[in-house]
Amino acid sequence: MGRGPRLSVERRAAVTALHNDGRSVRYIAKKLNIPRSTVSDAITRFQRTGCNKDKARTGRPRVTSKSEDQSLVLMSKRNRKLTAPEIQSRFNESHEHQISVTTVKDRLRKAGLWGRVSTKKPFLRRGNRAKRLQWAQNHKDWTIEDWKQVLWTDKSKFEVFGQKRRQYVRRAASEKMHPDCITPTVKHGGGSVMVWGCFSYTGVGDLHRIKGILDQKGYHSILKGHCIPSGTRLIGRGFVMQQDNDPKHTSKLCSNYLHRKEESGALKMMVWPPQSPDLNPIELLWDELDRRVRRVCPRSQEHLWEILQKAWSEIPNSVLEKLVERMPRLVQKVLSTKGVSFYNDWAKYRIACQRYTILLVLAVVHHGTPQL
Repeated sequence: MGRGPRLSVERRAAVTALHNDGRSVRYIAKKLNIPRSTVSDAITRFQRTGCNKDKARTGRPRVTSKSEDQSLVLMSKRNRKLTAPEIQSRFNESHEHQISVTTVKDRLRKAGLWGRVSTKKPFLRRGNRAKRLQWAQNHKDWTIEDWKQVLWTDKSKFEVFGQKRRQYVRRAASEKMHPDCITPTVKHGGGSVMVWGCFSYTGVGDLHRIKGILDQKGYHSILKGHCIPSGTRLIGRGFVMQQDNDPKHTSKLCSNYLHRKEESGALKMMVWPPQSPDLNPIELLWDELDRRVRRVCPRSQEHLWEILQKAWSEIPNSVLEKLVERMPRLVQKVLSTKGVSFYNDWAKYRIACQRYTILLVLAVVHHGTPQL
């Protein structure tokens, strides 16, 4: 049987006081709601030592001081990509006493710094960040009604076999290579299907299959046959069209065509910042579509295309509405980060929102409702 919680100094003092008043061990135990053996031990301790404090405990002394712990944390924060062995090596070079890698990891973990896989994001130059910030400033006053007028467009590739996301299984330690616990892979994903799609607040537009290499002429055909008809059908004339800065999109053929359409009042072009897939909600829609496809397990490229079309048409409007309604918060996020990239994973985004809500509630409880 494990030990119970240690009796506090105050409780031991209470035991001693009651015993000095002539109370029995049984009475003291019942009065303080503690075992009689604990009462007897406390009385014996006081009679032997004359005090109720804990004994001085022996143990291995800490190898680092508080200032050295702060130095380790600072070293890690200055270069987030330093490994624990590298931090240990740098620390030991400038200190007489040596520390182990385990000590480094322990100090960093206690400071809330954990080793994690680095998130991959497009490289942002200073100019790119400035353009992202300008985009956010141009749209900071947009309401949900304004965002409902936007047609979001993009292309994506879906593989027949396998998936890019991590696959989790529940297994015993000895079942690592069990057939049911491994994710089989093949070269080049077993084939793939490239698609172009668009959506708005009111529904999904056309999903077009791209065969071969998409060039400016192919994209021009998509604009004429799918993009503008979808925007007009979902939103109406004068809808706001979003597209990224792919060279095909900015080619003279496509740019001139869109410029003529804009002059005729058929649409309005949104100026899109470079290197900004995290700002496009259709990226999250592709993730949703991929999850729906993986439930069916496609067998071939043609089968995958059939599944994609069916899954695309079955995406509920509630999903699309949530993606559009998050845009004002996304703009504020870009403003607060001064244009720096941030994660675009929907699950992590929801968790972050939940954590933010909890922190806000705690702040209100402790400090009252903020004055806006």
